[in-house]
Amino acid sequence: MMDLSLIQARLKAMLIGLRTVGLVADLDAAFGGAVTTPSAFVLPLAETGEGIGVLGGAEQRLTHNFGVVHVISNRRDVKGGSASLDDLTQLRANLKTALIGWVPDATNGEAVTFTSGRLLNMDGDGRLWWTDEFQLKDYWSA
Repeated sequence: MMDLSLIQARLKAMLIGLRTVGLVADLDAAFGGAVTTPSAFVLPLAETGEGIGVLGGAEQRLTHNFGVVHVISNRRDVKGGSASLDDLTQLRANLKTALIGWVPDATNGEAVTFTSGRLLNMDGDGRLWWTDEFQLKDYWSA
């Protein structure tokens, strides 16, 4: 499994306006109601392998899918529009700038790519939850 703390550290360094940048265990607590906004949480989604080479030992290309869940206040602006959508648009743009093209391990990996985004939840406590999904490929060898 990939080291999510590398992604967490990158987001902490590059997304200054976030109150919290947590991992999957922190997300569980956030779902329980203990969350400040805006926040982001990094979680693993899937891992797949493809092919295997045997040149000097077993080597396999691994694809790691991970998500970043955003939590923002779902509020209206003074004109009656949704200020939260403007906030979410900016947060997502900053996230993509921080991650797309970034190579966490230049000796053993490829650049992060964006794969999808979707609404996760709009809770009754005035928060909007959105998840963006990314992919990272690297190599495992025995």
